[in-house]
Amino acid sequence: MSLTVLNLEEARELEARCANRMGLDALMRRAGTFAAEWISEHVSGGHAVVLAGPGNNGGDAIVCALELRKRGFTVELVLPGGDPKTELARTMLKEWRDLGLETLEDPYSAMKAQVVVDGLFGTGLKRPITGDYMDAVQWFNERMAYKVALDVPSGLNSETGLWVGTVPGVRADATITFLSHKSGLFMNEGADASGTVVMTELDVSIPLTRLGVIESADFAHILEPRRNFSHKGTFGHLAVVGGANGHVGAALLAARAGLKLGAGTVTVELLADNAPAVDPVQPELMFSAEPVDFEKFTAAVIGPGLGTSERAKERLRAALAASCPLVIDADALNLIAADKSLLTALLHRTVATVITPHEVEGARILHVEPRVIQSDRVNAVRDLALQTGAITVLKGPGTLVAMRSSRTWLSPIGASSLATAGSGDVLSGMIGAFFAQRYDTVESVVGAVTLHARAGAGHLAGLTAGEIAPAAAWILEEERRKTQAGKQQN
Repeated sequence: MSLTVLNLEEARELEARCANRMGLDALMRRAGTFAAEWISEHVSGGHAVVLAGPGNNGGDAIVCALELRKRGFTVELVLPGGDPKTELARTMLKEWRDLGLETLEDPYSAMKAQVVVDGLFGTGLKRPITGDYMDAVQWFNERMAYKVALDVPSGLNSETGLWVGTVPGVRADATITFLSHKSGLFMNEGADASGTVVMTELDVSIPLTRLGVIESADFAHILEPRRNFSHKGTFGHLAVVGGANGHVGAALLAARAGLKLGAGTVTVELLADNAPAVDPVQPELMFSAEPVDFEKFTAAVIGPGLGTSERAKERLRAALAASCPLVIDADALNLIAADKSLLTALLHRTVATVITPHEVEGARILHVEPRVIQSDRVNAVRDLALQTGAITVLKGPGTLVAMRSSRTWLSPIGASSLATAGSGDVLSGMIGAFFAQRYDTVESVVGAVTLHARAGAGHLAGLTAGEIAPAAAWILEEERRKTQAGKQQN
């Protein structure tokens, strides 16, 4: 994982080191110049309006304005709160005025623009935006122009993705963020407010931290073409246990995903009365009328549609006692949250185990309100991993993956289309498929999370859970073809 995510404290420490080595003015010039270059490549000239705030984010914006002029843009620079307060930003403003250029205080007096740039507030904002700055934010959001935010959309908490003081701020089409990704750009309100996220390290060596963005290199072995000299046993046998009365579909979705993502064989144990003995949509699935012996399987998934009956609890207890890799989802998580003995059994497992809660299920396990999870998702996923001993996938925009004693991974891909019934069941089946094929534990999880997210990307609404696994399988095969083609070229 090469793309580091810095929290606010880590970012400030890095900026302090940069100040000693190269000077913050050099860093500011790099940031503003990169932003101008990116904008000029994505917007075909014309008129730009740049909003600059009181701090160094405003300084970045002023450099961006200067550089846009060099690239043929007509630029109006707006200072809603008057001249900036930091010495560095004032230095950049002097360069602007030394060219005989004027500034505006009111964006409503600016001309119609093709692009508007938000450089009002960066990562250090602690209070809600008010007054003239809020007027500027509203003006920005009302424009039909292409909207670009620098570092973070003004008003957004860069770590949580929530609005500072619950006051909505800038909503951008693109956010150009500097030095590292910020977790808040991908979760909660930030998932919508940030638009397309572009990150530049500004030619600075970024230290490794506990949080990083998932890249394809993190699951490279899964992207390798499969061996031709193989048979179904080579790719493992996955068990899926769930599907109580009224929820058979959940288990079937997980099982179908297991097949689509490459498990050699999948057996389903359904808890429903009069459970079907065949899946007409996926007749390759096998069904067990008796409780499966987990020890006979390469991997297992338990929870989709499981219910919370005594029988469900017994099946979960058997799964936790087994020595095969295990994915725990949905009702199985609710059972663990309500029964300390099941949590203890989970903690004592010594083989690969993954839990896949959304914020409500995670809140039940931690015995907090869901809003507590959402207010600090990064620490919440780490707490879940610590308290359960399992690799934890905290689902939602900006899905997070945490291990008990290792780094945390952030998925930068979000798709509202995945907010549909059964989507999580599919993800659990995909993770189970990679476990069954004996891929590395971490690669299995981050690979499934990424492929699941990519399958939903580009769909605004109408995607059903049953369509996710086939889409993910197609994406996986395309990536494997690219891997093979790359080897042949070398």
